[in-house]
Amino acid sequence: MSPEMLLNGQFVPYETATVAVDDRGFQFAESVYELMYCYRGRPFEMDRHMRRFSNSAEAIGLTLEPGIDVLKSQIEELLKRSGLQEAVIYIQATTGAAPRAHLRPAGLKPTVIVTVGPKPPIPERWRNQGLTAITVPDERWARCYVKTTMLLPNTMARKKAVEAGCDDAIFVRDGFVTEATAANAFAVFNGELRTAAKSNYILHGVTREVVLELAAQLGIPSVEGPIPVDRLYTADEVFITGTTFGVAPIVSVDGKTIGDGRPGPVAARLHDAYWRKALGD
Repeated sequence: MSPEMLLNGQFVPYETATVAVDDRGFQFAESVYELMYCYRGRPFEMDRHMRRFSNSAEAIGLTLEPGIDVLKSQIEELLKRSGLQEAVIYIQATTGAAPRAHLRPAGLKPTVIVTVGPKPPIPERWRNQGLTAITVPDERWARCYVKTTMLLPNTMARKKAVEAGCDDAIFVRDGFVTEATAANAFAVFNGELRTAAKSNYILHGVTREVVLELAAQLGIPSVEGPIPVDRLYTADEVFITGTTFGVAPIVSVDGKTIGDGRPGPVAARLHDAYWRKALGD
Protein backbone atom coordinates (compact mmCIF):
# COMPACT_ATOMS: atom_id res chain seq x y z
CA MET A 1 0.00 0.00 0.00
CA SER A 2 1.15 3.55 -0.70
CA PRO A 3 2.52 5.31 2.41
CA GLU A 4 -0.11 8.02 1.88
CA MET A 5 -3.86 8.05 1.36
CA LEU A 6 -6.58 10.63 0.91
CA LEU A 7 -8.86 11.22 3.88
CA ASN A 8 -11.48 13.91 3.38
CA GLY A 9 -9.32 15.73 0.86
CA GLN A 10 -6.09 15.62 2.88
CA PHE A 11 -3.00 13.55 2.12
CA VAL A 12 -2.25 11.64 5.32
CA PRO A 13 0.00 8.70 6.26
CA TYR A 14 -1.84 5.44 5.63
CA GLU A 15 -0.70 3.92 8.92
CA THR A 16 -2.12 6.73 11.06
CA ALA A 17 -5.38 7.52 9.21
CA THR A 18 -8.52 6.98 11.29
CA VAL A 19 -12.28 6.95 10.74
CA ALA A 20 -14.82 7.41 13.55
CA VAL A 21 -16.29 4.26 15.09
CA ASP A 22 -19.78 5.74 14.73
CA ASP A 23 -19.33 6.43 11.02
CA ARG A 24 -22.52 5.29 9.31
CA GLY A 25 -20.51 3.38 6.72
CA PHE A 26 -19.30 1.14 9.54
CA GLN A 27 -22.57 1.04 11.47
CA PHE A 28 -25.12 0.75 8.65
CA ALA A 29 -23.17 0.18 5.40
CA GLU A 30 -24.30 3.62 4.22
CA SER A 31 -21.30 3.62 1.95
CA VAL A 32 -20.41 3.35 -1.72
CA TYR A 33 -17.12 2.50 -3.34
CA GLU A 34 -15.27 2.19 -6.62
CA LEU A 35 -12.21 0.26 -7.69
CA MET A 36 -10.12 1.06 -10.73
CA TYR A 37 -6.79 -0.10 -12.05
CA CYS A 38 -3.90 1.94 -13.35
CA TYR A 39 -1.74 0.68 -16.20
CA ARG A 40 1.51 2.34 -17.23
CA GLY A 41 0.67 5.31 -15.02
CA ARG A 42 -2.82 5.83 -16.48
CA PRO A 43 -6.08 5.04 -14.64
CA PHE A 44 -8.11 2.81 -16.97
CA GLU A 45 -11.61 4.08 -17.83
CA MET A 46 -11.48 6.61 -15.01
CA ASP A 47 -14.37 8.71 -16.33
CA ARG A 48 -16.72 5.71 -16.41
CA HIS A 49 -15.68 4.61 -12.93
CA MET A 50 -16.11 8.07 -11.48
CA ARG A 51 -19.47 8.50 -13.18
CA ARG A 52 -20.68 5.25 -11.62
CA PHE A 53 -19.26 6.32 -8.24
CA SER A 54 -21.18 9.58 -8.46
CA ASN A 55 -24.38 7.76 -9.46
CA SER A 56 -24.02 5.32 -6.55
CA ALA A 57 -23.51 8.18 -4.11
CA GLU A 58 -26.58 9.96 -5.44
CA ALA A 59 -28.63 6.76 -5.15
CA ILE A 60 -28.08 6.63 -1.36
CA GLY A 61 -28.58 10.36 -0.90
CA LEU A 62 -24.89 11.16 -0.44
CA THR A 63 -23.61 14.49 -1.77
CA LEU A 64 -19.93 14.29 -2.64
CA GLU A 65 -17.95 17.30 -1.49
CA PRO A 66 -16.21 19.26 -2.92
CA GLY A 67 -17.33 17.46 -6.09
CA ILE A 68 -16.36 14.69 -8.47
CA ASP A 69 -13.96 16.79 -10.59
CA VAL A 70 -11.96 17.88 -7.55
CA LEU A 71 -11.90 14.29 -6.31
CA LYS A 72 -10.54 13.11 -9.68
CA SER A 73 -7.71 15.65 -9.45
CA GLN A 74 -6.90 14.54 -5.91
CA ILE A 75 -6.82 10.89 -6.99
CA GLU A 76 -4.45 11.69 -9.84
CA GLU A 77 -2.19 13.56 -7.43
CA LEU A 78 -2.23 10.66 -4.95
CA LEU A 79 -1.30 8.27 -7.74
CA LYS A 80 1.56 10.52 -8.77
CA ARG A 81 2.80 10.75 -5.18
CA SER A 82 2.70 6.95 -4.85
CA GLY A 83 5.19 6.52 -7.69
CA LEU A 84 3.30 3.44 -8.89
CA GLN A 85 2.80 2.73 -12.58
CA GLU A 86 0.68 -0.41 -12.09
CA ALA A 87 -1.76 0.26 -9.27
CA VAL A 88 -5.12 -0.38 -7.65
CA ILE A 89 -7.10 2.73 -6.78
CA TYR A 90 -9.83 2.28 -4.16
CA ILE A 91 -12.38 5.02 -3.40
CA GLN A 92 -15.03 4.92 -0.69
CA ALA A 93 -17.52 7.47 0.56
CA THR A 94 -19.83 7.15 3.54
CA THR A 95 -22.66 9.37 4.74
CA GLY A 96 -20.54 10.43 7.70
CA ALA A 97 -20.37 10.00 11.47
CA ALA A 98 -23.16 10.54 13.99
CA PRO A 99 -24.47 8.90 17.18
CA ARG A 100 -25.97 5.55 16.19
CA ALA A 101 -29.61 5.86 15.14
CA HIS A 102 -31.45 4.48 12.14
CA LEU A 103 -32.63 7.90 10.98
CA ARG A 104 -29.77 9.71 9.28
CA PRO A 105 -29.32 13.20 10.74
CA ALA A 106 -29.37 16.12 8.34
CA GLY A 107 -26.19 18.02 7.58
CA LEU A 108 -23.66 15.22 8.03
CA LYS A 109 -20.25 15.65 6.42
CA PRO A 110 -19.42 12.63 4.24
CA THR A 111 -16.28 10.60 4.89
CA VAL A 112 -14.26 10.09 1.70
CA ILE A 113 -11.16 7.92 1.50
CA VAL A 114 -8.87 6.96 -1.38
CA THR A 115 -6.01 4.46 -1.27
CA VAL A 116 -3.48 3.47 -3.91
CA GLY A 117 -1.64 0.15 -3.81
CA PRO A 118 0.36 -2.15 -6.08
CA LYS A 119 -1.65 -4.11 -8.65
CA PRO A 120 -1.62 -7.82 -7.75
CA PRO A 121 -0.72 -10.30 -10.49
CA ILE A 122 -3.45 -12.28 -12.25
CA PRO A 123 -2.85 -16.03 -11.90
CA GLU A 124 -1.84 -17.62 -15.21
CA ARG A 125 -4.23 -20.48 -14.44
CA TRP A 126 -7.18 -18.15 -14.93
CA ARG A 127 -6.31 -17.64 -18.60
CA ASN A 128 -4.75 -21.00 -19.42
CA GLN A 129 -6.96 -23.42 -17.52
CA GLY A 130 -10.02 -21.40 -16.59
CA LEU A 131 -12.08 -21.12 -13.41
CA THR A 132 -14.75 -23.29 -11.85
CA ALA A 133 -17.99 -22.06 -10.34
CA ILE A 134 -21.13 -23.06 -8.50
CA THR A 135 -24.54 -21.42 -8.68
CA VAL A 136 -26.22 -19.94 -5.61
CA PRO A 137 -29.60 -18.26 -5.05
CA ASP A 138 -29.40 -14.51 -5.51
CA GLU A 139 -30.57 -13.22 -2.14
CA ARG A 140 -29.14 -9.72 -2.47
CA TRP A 141 -31.17 -6.54 -2.23
CA ALA A 142 -33.00 -5.29 -5.31
CA ARG A 143 -30.67 -2.36 -6.09
CA CYS A 144 -27.50 -4.19 -7.11
CA TYR A 145 -26.65 -1.45 -9.60
CA VAL A 146 -25.68 0.71 -6.61
CA LYS A 147 -22.07 -0.16 -5.77
CA THR A 148 -22.33 -0.23 -1.99
CA THR A 149 -20.03 -1.85 0.54
CA MET A 150 -22.99 -3.97 1.71
CA LEU A 151 -21.45 -7.14 0.27
CA LEU A 152 -22.27 -9.82 2.85
CA PRO A 153 -24.24 -12.02 0.40
CA ASN A 154 -21.34 -11.76 -2.06
CA THR A 155 -18.67 -12.71 0.45
CA MET A 156 -20.78 -15.59 1.80
CA ALA A 157 -21.35 -16.89 -1.73
CA ARG A 158 -17.62 -16.74 -2.52
CA LYS A 159 -16.87 -18.59 0.72
CA LYS A 160 -19.41 -21.28 -0.21
CA ALA A 161 -17.78 -21.66 -3.64
CA VAL A 162 -14.31 -22.09 -2.16
CA GLU A 163 -15.60 -24.60 0.38
CA ALA A 164 -17.02 -26.55 -2.59
CA GLY A 165 -13.59 -26.57 -4.22
CA CYS A 166 -14.47 -23.90 -6.79
CA ASP A 167 -13.25 -20.41 -7.59
CA ASP A 168 -16.45 -18.38 -7.68
CA ALA A 169 -20.23 -18.42 -7.41
CA ILE A 170 -22.80 -17.30 -9.97
CA PHE A 171 -26.02 -15.80 -8.65
CA VAL A 172 -29.33 -17.12 -9.96
CA ARG A 173 -32.63 -15.28 -9.46
CA ASP A 174 -35.94 -16.86 -10.47
CA GLY A 175 -34.11 -19.40 -12.62
CA PHE A 176 -31.98 -16.86 -14.50
CA VAL A 177 -28.31 -15.94 -14.21
CA THR A 178 -27.65 -12.46 -12.85
CA GLU A 179 -23.89 -12.17 -12.23
CA ALA A 180 -20.96 -13.54 -10.23
CA THR A 181 -19.88 -12.44 -6.77
CA ALA A 182 -17.69 -9.60 -8.04
CA ALA A 183 -18.07 -9.77 -11.81
CA ASN A 184 -20.56 -9.85 -14.66
CA ALA A 185 -21.31 -13.18 -16.32
CA PHE A 186 -21.32 -13.98 -20.05
CA ALA A 187 -22.14 -17.08 -22.07
CA VAL A 188 -21.55 -17.97 -25.72
CA PHE A 189 -24.13 -19.92 -27.74
CA ASN A 190 -23.33 -20.79 -31.36
CA GLY A 191 -20.89 -17.88 -31.61
CA GLU A 192 -23.31 -15.35 -30.07
CA LEU A 193 -22.39 -13.58 -26.85
CA ARG A 194 -25.10 -13.22 -24.22
CA THR A 195 -25.16 -11.43 -20.86
CA ALA A 196 -27.93 -10.33 -18.53
CA ALA A 197 -29.44 -7.00 -19.55
CA LYS A 198 -28.86 -3.95 -17.37
CA SER A 199 -31.37 -3.90 -14.54
CA ASN A 200 -31.58 -3.23 -10.84
CA TYR A 201 -30.44 -6.83 -10.23
CA ILE A 202 -26.91 -6.51 -11.63
CA LEU A 203 -24.01 -4.15 -11.26
CA HIS A 204 -23.57 -2.11 -14.42
CA GLY A 205 -19.98 -3.17 -14.84
CA VAL A 206 -17.43 -0.92 -16.51
CA THR A 207 -15.55 -3.97 -17.83
CA ARG A 208 -18.87 -5.46 -19.01
CA GLU A 209 -19.48 -2.29 -21.03
CA VAL A 210 -15.96 -2.30 -22.48
CA VAL A 211 -16.23 -5.98 -23.45
CA LEU A 212 -19.53 -5.43 -25.25
CA GLU A 213 -17.93 -2.58 -27.19
CA LEU A 214 -14.94 -4.74 -28.06
CA ALA A 215 -17.22 -7.56 -29.18
CA ALA A 216 -18.93 -5.15 -31.59
CA GLN A 217 -15.55 -4.05 -32.93
CA LEU A 218 -14.48 -7.68 -33.44
CA GLY A 219 -17.72 -8.60 -35.19
CA ILE A 220 -18.88 -10.91 -32.38
CA PRO A 221 -22.69 -10.74 -32.19
CA SER A 222 -24.01 -10.03 -28.71
CA VAL A 223 -27.37 -9.96 -26.98
CA GLU A 224 -28.23 -8.45 -23.63
CA GLY A 225 -30.94 -10.72 -22.34
CA PRO A 226 -31.87 -13.51 -19.93
CA ILE A 227 -29.78 -16.65 -19.51
CA PRO A 228 -31.75 -19.54 -17.96
CA VAL A 229 -29.48 -21.41 -15.57
CA ASP A 230 -30.15 -24.76 -17.24
CA ARG A 231 -29.10 -23.27 -20.57
CA LEU A 232 -25.89 -22.00 -18.99
CA TYR A 233 -24.75 -25.60 -18.59
CA THR A 234 -25.03 -26.16 -22.36
CA ALA A 235 -23.16 -23.00 -23.38
CA ASP A 236 -20.16 -23.27 -25.69
CA GLU A 237 -18.30 -20.90 -23.36
CA VAL A 238 -18.87 -19.11 -20.07
CA PHE A 239 -16.72 -16.29 -18.77
CA ILE A 240 -16.82 -13.44 -16.28
CA THR A 241 -15.59 -9.86 -16.55
CA GLY A 242 -14.30 -7.49 -13.89
CA THR A 243 -11.91 -4.66 -13.21
CA THR A 244 -9.40 -6.82 -11.34
CA PHE A 245 -8.79 -9.35 -14.12
CA GLY A 246 -10.52 -8.28 -17.34
CA VAL A 247 -11.90 -11.48 -18.90
CA ALA A 248 -11.70 -14.88 -17.16
CA PRO A 249 -13.10 -18.12 -18.66
CA ILE A 250 -15.16 -20.55 -16.57
CA VAL A 251 -14.79 -24.19 -17.59
CA SER A 252 -17.29 -25.84 -15.25
CA VAL A 253 -20.45 -24.81 -13.40
CA ASP A 254 -21.99 -26.96 -10.66
CA GLY A 255 -19.66 -29.75 -11.68
CA LYS A 256 -20.91 -29.69 -15.29
CA THR A 257 -18.24 -29.18 -17.95
CA ILE A 258 -18.68 -26.13 -20.15
CA GLY A 259 -17.89 -26.78 -23.81
CA ASP A 260 -14.84 -29.00 -24.05
CA GLY A 261 -13.65 -28.06 -20.57
CA ARG A 262 -11.05 -25.59 -21.80
CA PRO A 263 -11.05 -21.78 -22.21
CA GLY A 264 -12.82 -20.97 -25.47
CA PRO A 265 -11.88 -18.83 -28.49
CA VAL A 266 -14.39 -16.03 -27.92
CA ALA A 267 -13.15 -15.40 -24.40
CA ALA A 268 -9.57 -15.52 -25.67
CA ARG A 269 -10.22 -12.93 -28.39
CA LEU A 270 -11.97 -10.61 -25.95
CA HIS A 271 -9.25 -11.13 -23.34
CA ASP A 272 -6.54 -10.11 -25.81
CA ALA A 273 -8.54 -7.13 -27.09
CA TYR A 274 -9.25 -5.97 -23.54
CA TRP A 275 -5.59 -5.96 -22.58
CA ARG A 276 -4.56 -4.20 -25.76
CA LYS A 277 -6.99 -1.45 -24.85
CA ALA A 278 -6.01 -1.37 -21.16
CA LEU A 279 -2.29 -1.16 -21.93
CA GLY A 280 -2.74 1.28 -24.79
CA ASP A 281 -1.14 -1.06 -27.35
